[in-house]
Amino acid sequence: MVEVQISFFLPMKSSFRFHRLSQFIVAVLACGFANVSGHAADSFYTPPSLSNHAAPGQVDTVVKLPGGAAKAAQAAMDRARQDNPTAVLVFEVEGDIEIRSEPLRLGSRMSLLLSPRAGLRAAPECTAASLLQISGGDLITVSSAGPGPAVLNGAGKSLVGVAVEQSRRISLDNLVLRDCANAGIDIQGVDPVALNEAGSVTRCAFVGNGDGLRVALTGGFMCLDNTFRLQSGTALSITSTNSVVAGNTFAQNRAAILSGSDRGVVTRNEIFDSAALAFTPASKGNLVSENRGSATNMVINLAGTTQQLFRNSWSGAVRFAEGSADMILVGNPGLRVEGDATGARVFNPPTLNRLHDLPVIVPGLGRHDIAVPGGKAATKQEKAVPVDLSVVQTALDAARAEHPGTVLVLKLSGEYVSRTAAGLKLPPDTCVILDGRILADFGAPLEPVWVRGEATSQLISLPATGYSSVSGGRLDGARQASFPLNANTGSLALIEGVQLVSGARDGLYTKTRKATDPIFVYRCDVLANGGRGIWAHVATRVHSIANTCVGNSSDGIDLDAHSIDGTALFNTSNGNRRHGVFIEEAVTHQVVFGNELRNNGNAGVHVWNEEVKGNTGSNVIAANLCVANRRGVSAGGRAATTSAHGNLFFNNVCRDNWLNGVSAGNSHAKGNFFSQSVVGESYAADFVGAEKADFLCAPAR
Repeated sequence: MVEVQISFFLPMKSSFRFHRLSQFIVAVLACGFANVSGHAADSFYTPPSLSNHAAPGQVDTVVKLPGGAAKAAQAAMDRARQDNPTAVLVFEVEGDIEIRSEPLRLGSRMSLLLSPRAGLRAAPECTAASLLQISGGDLITVSSAGPGPAVLNGAGKSLVGVAVEQSRRISLDNLVLRDCANAGIDIQGVDPVALNEAGSVTRCAFVGNGDGLRVALTGGFMCLDNTFRLQSGTALSITSTNSVVAGNTFAQNRAAILSGSDRGVVTRNEIFDSAALAFTPASKGNLVSENRGSATNMVINLAGTTQQLFRNSWSGAVRFAEGSADMILVGNPGLRVEGDATGARVFNPPTLNRLHDLPVIVPGLGRHDIAVPGGKAATKQEKAVPVDLSVVQTALDAARAEHPGTVLVLKLSGEYVSRTAAGLKLPPDTCVILDGRILADFGAPLEPVWVRGEATSQLISLPATGYSSVSGGRLDGARQASFPLNANTGSLALIEGVQLVSGARDGLYTKTRKATDPIFVYRCDVLANGGRGIWAHVATRVHSIANTCVGNSSDGIDLDAHSIDGTALFNTSNGNRRHGVFIEEAVTHQVVFGNELRNNGNAGVHVWNEEVKGNTGSNVIAANLCVANRRGVSAGGRAATTSAHGNLFFNNVCRDNWLNGVSAGNSHAKGNFFSQSVVGESYAADFVGAEKADFLCAPAR
């Protein structure tokens, strides 16, 4: 159940009563329609706690703006800038501002603080192209002081609610954009790949506009926790490198999402529009994961290259545009491919938590199931005698030889033991369902010292080609096997719901993995390994989603050198000896979003470059909860040639860390952008290195 509290205000002037009533109705609709499915979409945005607009410790200049004609309000704003040419100006609006022939205009280092009683509305005779215009601006926020959103009402005029052009670092929060016949918000940035110039639209409601939100020419755009309803055009059109679209709800729009983004993430949204999602031919490398919703005749139109759809709870048709290539669909059983799917890979493996007996797991291949029972105790007083993994290997190899052209489904139940370093080597096109345990027992010393070049050991290794999945059970390295699971070869792979425990080195190993084959590590418990929990190293498209990484002797998740286009989404990474998530050694375009990171020995998220020449930059670290670590989030580089410049840190919650909330950079980590941070209760300083970075925060009132 979702509770919605709305303050209902009726001014004394009767001419405004209907207008205020319509604002109230729109606010109710905007807050309420997200519950179309019986539950609201996930929420990720946390209102920032800083009262100041920009850098920590900077004092804002507050200017009161009376309601009325925009011309008078603009004059007051212009005078304030003339009197305070370098100050950060916060304009607190005290009543509705009416737009006629010209929009209200904001410039750099300004915040417009609206409220349910003080919004922007088009006059009956309005001829302006927009209600609010931002042109050539930087470090600007528009938000509501609450309680509830502020309304920007286009009154059906052919205008844009908020028009942004050639501007950087713009944050719009807690607004209702309604009845703007052109678009609710149109944002045109400056540099399409500069993630440290990112803008954001959060907690806004788009109701009855032409298009809802249009975004282009800006990198790292954050579209979080918005609702889109009754747009006559496209609710969200976005072209933004490493953008994140999450926690939004779409219903009763002509079309929900049109994306031209490069390596963006579209995750955990609810979509109830038939035209749910489309990509442009120029888009590439996007991850679409864990979205839900339903609509009659839902259609997903895929164009471009290397789009990845993972575990979406949609039912509908997927269509591939001519010229599209390398499309990946994993674990989307409700989506059916229509027409020619040449160049696409579709994989719907049965897993322990999502068993199925469908005859087609991979189109074009048959299915053959094989079971090799493990050891089981006859009574509670007896111990199970484990089955040697070599028995499983023999049966699996025989099944592969006897059933070519099929996906093998290997069902293991009970206790198994591996006495050889090779472990179980999966042939191509194999799904393992484990309801039990595989234990390493090599007769070797515990926690052997790592020596470069020495052979490694594992319990399961993935194949080099084809498709593979491992689900369920416990892979226990017993502090002897180097890795419970070795994924350093290839194959399009899903690792789901597996306990990866007590590896002498790392829980999951990926180094030199084939670049064409993504791997999805999903809902696994990665516990007490001797090095990293999940190590993405010299590997492409390693997606760590909703895992629990606890008590590892290095990092919970490490995005290391030559990790390309990886993500870490919605993981819990607690109590690891070093970092919760480590982004290091000149990697770029990693997205670390929505993770819970507590009690780690160093940082919740650390961005660093120690020795690989280049820049650990253009990464997204957003909406993470960082509590009771040494530092919440931090960035730094060792030297001028090993730097960590230009990353985006957005709306991370850093509280109760025992040294600093934010360590913003050093002389070799400059120009990182910290937007809408929530920081406090640090045992030392909340912020260090702030002079090396850029900050933006909507003023709290």
